[in-house]
Amino acid sequence: MPRSFGDVAYTPHHSRRSEVVVSGGPPPPSSHSRNGDSFFGNAFSSASGAVLGFFASFLGSRGLGGSGEVACCAMSSSSNTGAAAAGGGCDTGCESNLESGGSIIYVGSEQGDWVTETTYRFVGEGQGDLMFVSPVQRNWIPCLLAFLGLLLLSTVLVIWSPQSTTTTFAPGHLGTCLFWGDPHLQTFDGARPSFYGDGEYWIVKNPSVKIQGRYMGTKWTLGLAATSKVAVSGPFIDNHLIEVEPMEKDFGGAILLDGVEVLNKFGTLKFSGARITYDDQGELVDEATSKWKKNIVHMDLPKGISMTVFRWDNYLDLKITMPPMETDGSCGNFNGDASDDTVEAIFDRVGARVDKEDLLFSRGASISMSSQAEDMLRKYCVGDKLQNATNECLKEIPATARTTEEVSACTFDHCFGMNAHALQIAKQFATEKERENLGIE
Repeated sequence: MPRSFGDVAYTPHHSRRSEVVVSGGPPPPSSHSRNGDSFFGNAFSSASGAVLGFFASFLGSRGLGGSGEVACCAMSSSSNTGAAAAGGGCDTGCESNLESGGSIIYVGSEQGDWVTETTYRFVGEGQGDLMFVSPVQRNWIPCLLAFLGLLLLSTVLVIWSPQSTTTTFAPGHLGTCLFWGDPHLQTFDGARPSFYGDGEYWIVKNPSVKIQGRYMGTKWTLGLAATSKVAVSGPFIDNHLIEVEPMEKDFGGAILLDGVEVLNKFGTLKFSGARITYDDQGELVDEATSKWKKNIVHMDLPKGISMTVFRWDNYLDLKITMPPMETDGSCGNFNGDASDDTVEAIFDRVGARVDKEDLLFSRGASISMSSQAEDMLRKYCVGDKLQNATNECLKEIPATARTTEEVSACTFDHCFGMNAHALQIAKQFATEKERENLGIE
């Protein structure tokens, strides 16, 4: 409600002049003011108009009138009629733009100064009450902590999840697996495990291609195993069985096809898409054997597989070349990753020894441990290391075919299988005669 002293309001208009409207109260001082001085009244009117114009322009420039330019309705400095006319003509326009700004209120002569007040306009029933709403302050810390938690969880899952490495090889790629000595190996992926315990092992295990090796100790290796026989079979050669043994009769001394001796002299044999050539030609796997007479078996087999077996008096060296395929065994899993071709990893995947029902060899062999191997176990594989190795072997060798000797030989593999110089350790336990025979000083 307007006060009895009268209210003065400012409003933006299309004119840049500062003008004042008086509404609901007495007119501003004029020639009929209480002091009767027309000059003073006119001066007061002009001055107040200038002041109000300044405030209106100032407030309008700050956006208080709803637009960037402020102009108020004209107040005539010469007569009350002009002021009244101006007020009547512009009152509505001024009020329409006060919703987003403030108004300057005339509170009466000699009763105070000009002040700014905020006004509100009723916009209709059902629109709700006017209230001031503070801007929402978002706290991003919980979101950040949740994000970091998810990131940590995903990292842990990636680390703990079993990883399987698969390499896409170039067309025509061939992998090579090498055996030499007692027996040292290089897998298709380049790893270097060694298998020193007696027994029959998978070399290449594939649904169609089956290659097994028998590793046995010799007096020249102080009981540490060397490759003493290999067997090849499977659907890829119509399940025929090829066996190759060392030259000495005590170690077999023959080349066999389906259990029958063949190629007792140099020559060639063909069957089921395979060709076997026996001669003295070929690049050696181990240069240390160059001083001995060569007796080399070359197998050209289906599926792009070739195999070269070097027959020495009491053991074999071996070279297998083939394209990438699903496989596992002593030659590894051929996945392009050498790190998973350790003795332990291979045993976990295919077992420490060949199951009896899967055995290819036509002739059996007895398993034993040399005194040097037993001494090595007692001195260098003790406590938790020995217990863990034994427990693994009990899981990896089927109970129906398990013997004490096989478990001991398997334990030896776990304890020394990644040591390429186990023979040097075994020499510490050689007898005087053994040292003399081996030329050990």
